[in-house]
Amino acid sequence: MFDIPPPHDRQSQSNGSLSGVEGGAKLESSKDKLKRLLESQQKIKENKGKPISFSQPIIWQKDNPVFFPKTINVIQGKAGVHKSRLAETVCAAMLKTPESNRDLLNFKTNILTRYAVCYVDTERNLSDQLPYSLQQIQLKAGYPIEEHPYGFDYISLLEFAREERFDMLNIYLEHIRKQFPMHLFIVLDVITDCVFNFNDTKDSMKLIDMMNQSINRYDVTFLCLIHENPGNTDKARGHLGTEILNKASTVMQIGFEKDAQNHNTDLIKVAYLKCRSSKKHDPFHVQYSDAEKGLVLADLNTIQETMDSRNQKAALDETIELLGRLLTEPMSKTNLIEQLCFEMDCKERTVEARLKSILTLKLAVPDQNGVAKLLCKRQDGKEVIYFLSD
Repeated sequence: MFDIPPPHDRQSQSNGSLSGVEGGAKLESSKDKLKRLLESQQKIKENKGKPISFSQPIIWQKDNPVFFPKTINVIQGKAGVHKSRLAETVCAAMLKTPESNRDLLNFKTNILTRYAVCYVDTERNLSDQLPYSLQQIQLKAGYPIEEHPYGFDYISLLEFAREERFDMLNIYLEHIRKQFPMHLFIVLDVITDCVFNFNDTKDSMKLIDMMNQSINRYDVTFLCLIHENPGNTDKARGHLGTEILNKASTVMQIGFEKDAQNHNTDLIKVAYLKCRSSKKHDPFHVQYSDAEKGLVLADLNTIQETMDSRNQKAALDETIELLGRLLTEPMSKTNLIEQLCFEMDCKERTVEARLKSILTLKLAVPDQNGVAKLLCKRQDGKEVIYFLSD
């Protein structure tokens, strides 16, 4: 796609790079640095002295502004939760042809503005995985796979050693800035693989500084994909993850909703963890579709069923905990239901349904003596009583 300079020439090449972080900064004199500082001061002064007109979003989801020009943005999530497919959908919306009526999770752009989408991949193989993903972007945008749309560019850093990737990314960004005289939407998938050590402060800040300088000097927006740490934490990986979230304007999190047994369901939640340029938007739900070979908006029935299942589990857990505290002695059905309705602020019918589920499923009830089972029986000529038994 472009000529890669030999290692001994890379520093001289980076003088003209998109960021100007390497090479040029080392040769710049104190006088030149001061001149550059005062030039930026003058620009700030000019902008301060006139009414501020904030930039319009470059992409919306429904009526919610999502990404703004000249910003750094993040999609984070555990491994395997379709981060890349969400990014594919965003890219397709950026490239969508006027003739296409494909729904792209309600993502949309200003049809009067052209964007160049530049996809930088670090994980997928070059024989089928990455080409297939790029095909899906084109198809969703309204292009046949054999076409090579102007404004859609892509590279893989997979074959470069980690210590080379930052330099190669810098070289590539300079290349596409010259090739596409329009707004650049750059996807880094995944960003932690673009540096030698994502836990190293120096490596992390080197990449973040490059992006910050790029968005301030050029017509560029970044979308960075990053894995979350394994386990129950929502923290993005490494020192780079911590810093990129601090610098990001919009942070989206994608992950599977859980069922009553805390297992992943087919329902996927996309939440907004951070919206610097707007109010924080409500989450939305998607699913993977074999027919569409990508993500589609989840139907309301699926969302409701999943939420009801999880809420029922939470409600049963609460009821079981209360039974362990209340049934130190056998209690009449009337008194027990009255107390449970009061404690859980719910209706009698709801409590009866929960008690029936606990009895039917023979769920364990932790009590003062350990673990017991809920039982009930009707006394002769009297009402039903509930009690716990080993």
